[in-house]
Amino acid sequence: MVVKMKELYMIMSDLLELEYNQKSLWYILDALAGGFDERQEEAMITNSTRYYLTGLQKELRGAINRLDAYIAERKKTDTANSEKIDR
Repeated sequence: MVVKMKELYMIMSDLLELEYNQKSLWYILDALAGGFDERQEEAMITNSTRYYLTGLQKELRGAINRLDAYIAERKKTDTANSEKIDR
């Protein structure tokens, strides 16, 4: 039980960190929105943003996959326990 709670805590921590990073990105984009007129600087910001968002998506997919695995394992355990009770 302690191991499962630790895994859920780690997943939640990852999701909260991801949320924080997304908010940070929005603040950066808002701050930069009106300050750049040159095309080259806009391309740099766009490329940096894409790279950052790609990393965030990868982290999110990882956290969701871990959560899915936990839910599937929990369902399997609950089903096995239910079958034992029915016998």
